[in-house]
Amino acid sequence: MKVRILSGRIGKKKIGNDKGLPVIKCSVCGEEILIVPNVKLMSAAIEAHVETHKQKMKDLKAWETEAERIRDDLITQVLEKASKD
Repeated sequence: MKVRILSGRIGKKKIGNDKGLPVIKCSVCGEEILIVPNVKLMSAAIEAHVETHKQKMKDLKAWETEAERIRDDLITQVLEKASKD
């Protein structure tokens, strides 16, 4: 599995997650997103990932429901991991 790396702005450089980096995982596609200690960057990473799913859907109503579900799931994962540390 590959991990999306964030540095300064949203990037697409990918590395393997063999160093135990803190990540969240999309329940729809399985992509892992690196957790960073910056709320704006973390939010941007989640929104960028949600947008990748939007491009694949044609029905706007279904998209809005799916986007909200994906966003809520990823945010919940971030909060759960943050509360464990």
